[in-house]
Amino acid sequence: MTSSSRLVAVVSDGSAFTDQDIPVEPLLRGYAALIHESSGLPTLVRPLGVGAPQHLQATLGALSKTVGAVLLPHVTPDRAHAVRRAVSDMPIVTEHDTTAIALTAALMTTLTRGGHPLTSSRVVIAGANTMPLLSPLLVTAGIGDITTWNRADAVAFPLHRVAAGAHAVIDLLGGLATEFDALVEPVVLTRRDPRIPLLALPGLLRALTKAPNTRLDVEVYHACALALVMATPPDERLPLGPDRALTRRVADAATQALHQPAQ
Repeated sequence: MTSSSRLVAVVSDGSAFTDQDIPVEPLLRGYAALIHESSGLPTLVRPLGVGAPQHLQATLGALSKTVGAVLLPHVTPDRAHAVRRAVSDMPIVTEHDTTAIALTAALMTTLTRGGHPLTSSRVVIAGANTMPLLSPLLVTAGIGDITTWNRADAVAFPLHRVAAGAHAVIDLLGGLATEFDALVEPVVLTRRDPRIPLLALPGLLRALTKAPNTRLDVEVYHACALALVMATPPDERLPLGPDRALTRRVADAATQALHQPAQ
């Protein structure tokens, strides 16, 4: 990377931690260090106090023109959505996005190795409302049958009944594996592995900083998921990274998707 490389701004108000006493600045600096180490990109860290959403929007709007992309971690999904709508001229990535990418890759790897064609596989997303991107990303990946389930559905539709006959459950809520003790299937995928939100992150950000005035969409996320699948060792569900080799692979895939003409 040269000294003229565009920056990645790592910004958060820590709104996802309002019920916990977790300082956000050390976490942001950890993300910044990973991004720089894996991609060579210079970073800018901006920790904020939890205030009105407009404060977060104003901070992003005032960022230097040298900023090519923003990582917005540990922000509630509704705030992240509002910020994206308000600051539409800058690509914004959240850890929910990169987690959805990695879970899609893990699912594709798991189903394929289990002999289940994606188009005829049935998948349940438990806690789907906590990660709205995941369902359309699985559709783009070619999953044939997707059922979304949330805690509010539990009384009328217990999860173990909804998941009966499914090939996989993606558990976004945590602790649901015991629902399936009596079943051979489905496979349960979780986001417990701390590497999950980090695998596609440096590569995606690297692509965004090199492609100004582009818009993120589900096709770009899908390209990143495919890159993770291709980088996964035979005995693993996901790559062993993040590292520079994985960053290059994801960046190349995302860059190609970003330059594809709109359908």
